Amino acid sequence: MALKAEIQKSKIASLWKEYKDSSGAVLAEFKIRGDSYKPYRVALERAQNQVAAKGYNVSTASAEDKLYHELLLEAAACHLIEDWKGVVFSEDGKEIEQPYTPENAVKLLSMGDVGISVWLFVKNCAEQIQADADQVQAETLGKLQTSTDGIPETVD
Repeated sequence: MALKAEIQKSKIASLWKEYKDSSGAVLAEFKIRGDSYKPYRVALERAQNQVAAKGYNVSTASAEDKLYHELLLEAAACHLIEDWKGVVFSEDGKEIEQPYTPENAVKLLSMGDVGISVWLFVKNCAEQIQADADQVQAETLGKLQTSTDGIPETVD
């Protein structure tokens, strides 16, 4: 008799998704992880803990403190976005395509209306990617067999 342990492959689900404008033209592509990605979950917990730890005493707020929504945007930028194509930053009239880095992603998601729009797109895609991955896993594993009470059946 031996104890068998299956080596688990990575359960991290990620897909390339096209970010389109209202007319359907592709503006950029994002490689997005499912929202069960552990570092993302940890970042969300830390954001909630910061709010809880600092309490509601507004007189102690400082310039270094971040707003809750800023923490949520940063968590998505650093952990849900894995890569991108076609993201261009415009500065002083110059347009430069930027590679994905967590810092660049935070900049993008912090850019007013476009940042909120991209964050909502990423968040919705991450939820759908995870739901689809969970569905595939459930179908692969199948339904669990009913458990027994450990007493063997007797045949009469």
